[in-house]
Amino acid sequence: MTMPRTGLVRKIACILLVPIALFTLSACGNKDEERTRGSEGEFVHAGDAVYQVQLTRLLNPRQRPDDTLVRGQLRLPRDEQFLGVFMKIKNEGKEGYLPPRDMRVVDSEGNEYLPLDANQSNFGLDFAAEIAPGASVPPPDSPAIEGRSGASMVLFRVKNVSATDNLPLILEIPNGTRVPSRIALDV
Repeated sequence: MTMPRTGLVRKIACILLVPIALFTLSACGNKDEERTRGSEGEFVHAGDAVYQVQLTRLLNPRQRPDDTLVRGQLRLPRDEQFLGVFMKIKNEGKEGYLPPRDMRVVDSEGNEYLPLDANQSNFGLDFAAEIAPGASVPPPDSPAIEGRSGASMVLFRVKNVSATDNLPLILEIPNGTRVPSRIALDV
């Protein structure tokens, strides 16, 4: 028994449309993934917030202006350094947003570093201050906005080997899913 010509055409069309539909759906997933991954300077989404790392650098507490940036921190052991990650955050949601205190820097060997409290410097990101809907950090009237990078600092203590050999360093930001948003840092 032979299939009528229109039935054959429909069958071929269905066979061709299934891979196209699957490709389209997978491309949508990649688009969302692209929004939660990026490099320094790019806009990366973490839930309703958009992060942009302006600058990442090692800080020298015995030199100006770095001594101001690390004000209130304990002295470092010889095998550690301060790492400043300077960023802007915009809340694009409809509710207030608290930057996650458990964001972390991870090196290529899996060593993880949590942020320090850097509020005494007046340049540090305040993890307890809610960002209002539509608002950005740093606020317009803050010392951080007037700084060289115009950004708030998140301060980390990292092992020397992480800052020099175990590159790249990745900033991971919890975003409400099981996979955090990730920003490749340029140290």
